[in-house]
Amino acid sequence: MKVHYAIKYATNFLSEIEDKDYAKWETLIILSYLLNTSPLQVYLYLDKEIPDNQFFKILSERKTGKPLPYILKEAYFWGRKFYIEEGVLIPRQDTETLISVFFDLKIEEGKILELGTGSGAISITLLLEKPGLKVFGVEKSVKAIEVSLINARKYNVIERFFLIKGDWLDPIYPEPVFKAIVSNPPYISAKEWEKLEKDVRNFEPPDALIAGEKGTEYQEIMIKEADKFLCKKGFLIFEIGYNQSQKIRELLEVYKWRYKFYKDLRNYERVVVAWKENT
Repeated sequence: MKVHYAIKYATNFLSEIEDKDYAKWETLIILSYLLNTSPLQVYLYLDKEIPDNQFFKILSERKTGKPLPYILKEAYFWGRKFYIEEGVLIPRQDTETLISVFFDLKIEEGKILELGTGSGAISITLLLEKPGLKVFGVEKSVKAIEVSLINARKYNVIERFFLIKGDWLDPIYPEPVFKAIVSNPPYISAKEWEKLEKDVRNFEPPDALIAGEKGTEYQEIMIKEADKFLCKKGFLIFEIGYNQSQKIRELLEVYKWRYKFYKDLRNYERVVVAWKENT
């Protein structure tokens, strides 16, 4: 099948299970995978043939609800491809807001702590863009650690990326040595989980998404404890749910943080930067 026909076919096919614009984007991702190019380069190959069997197999799997990154075993983040597999959270575009915010802080060197590294997309992006950084990542999932290591080796940052198996801040000695703590923590409540799309509930790891009954449990730990780990003028940078900004503001006030909220592309307050006046 030629690419120009595959674009029309797959877009129509996928539009039955998702928004047409997103179906078009996933079509480009599928074809870029088959052509070994980038999604935006697909239009340069409109007359090229693609393998029919592989093309239809991918579409059939996608129609079951299985997320495309798990089918292709790759996901895009900050313009790069990261290896991914089932059992590890798929990097989201919303989380790129956290990267943008980090860069605005002009942290060029030093030690960074990431809590909940998942696929390693955040840490590895920071390491690639800022050669003076070293990142220490805490992750409790063995599978996620394995995937992070694959990605770190792929992008040649393994010598500056130190993975620690453990739960949140538990394995880190409380010394003020980090320029920043970054995290995309679990922030969905148990009740919200039941209302999520089937694609998420049926395939993605609950432990990477569900925080607890409230949804803010992991953020509360960071707000209460993070200043023990941050050096002078250090920053706490983390993602929040679309409906959590008021609760997080209240917690930050209680624990005497200065803070700023940043909106994502959908205009939700999505990322918090917090710091202490006396540090």
